[in-house]
Amino acid sequence: HDNGVSFTYQVAGCSREYNQSYGYLKSPGWPGQYPHSLECIIILRAPENHTISLFFNAFSLETYASCYDFLEVRNGSDASSPILGKYCGTALPNPIFPKNHALYLRFKSDSLISHHGYEITWTSSRTGCGGVLYGDHGSFTSPEYPATYSNNTDCEWNIIAPLGRIVTINFAFISIDDPGDCNNNYLKLYNVPNVNIPAAGPYCGAATDIAPFTSSSNRVFIKFHAEYANLPSSFRLTWSS
Repeated sequence: HDNGVSFTYQVAGCSREYNQSYGYLKSPGWPGQYPHSLECIIILRAPENHTISLFFNAFSLETYASCYDFLEVRNGSDASSPILGKYCGTALPNPIFPKNHALYLRFKSDSLISHHGYEITWTSSRTGCGGVLYGDHGSFTSPEYPATYSNNTDCEWNIIAPLGRIVTINFAFISIDDPGDCNNNYLKLYNVPNVNIPAAGPYCGAATDIAPFTSSSNRVFIKFHAEYANLPSSFRLTWSS
């Protein structure tokens, strides 16, 4: 009987619906291990004229091939929406770009082994990429990462960490096709509120040794502009504060 009560409480306790344009998700118990026998339904519902981008910061679920513990993501707001992915194990899943304003996530754990679970940053915007990235740390990528972004892509992200913190941005991976002058295809970072002069960049090309960028406040504005990509091009950035 006790088990029944605590189980119902856990299930009721981990399902959420978010009617907002950005957020941060973590599995129950994160960064410790998630409880056994969970089923959590999480619905992300951004404004209707927005499209969502969802980025995995960390991921570690039980690793059996049959996925006893899993995170399932569907393109829409209910269990019958088309499936975008079912994830288990410890490989970091690629970001999800559903071209939709709603996502349905279902996290299920069995009665045996548990791991640390998942941590996710998600955002949305009217333009198909960019948006507010909220949290004391997180990650984001170019649209369609690890595939190449489309020609004529413009994205603007606003990282907002808690007040009183400063933000450090790390270039985990960057390869932006450009002749080398960074005029047509670039990434620029700005200290808020001084958004007229880039504080760092423009960055283009393929670099493995870009020094981390540290902001002067709890906010960083990031602009990505790409007119074309003839070679495979993408980037992934992480931040801490």
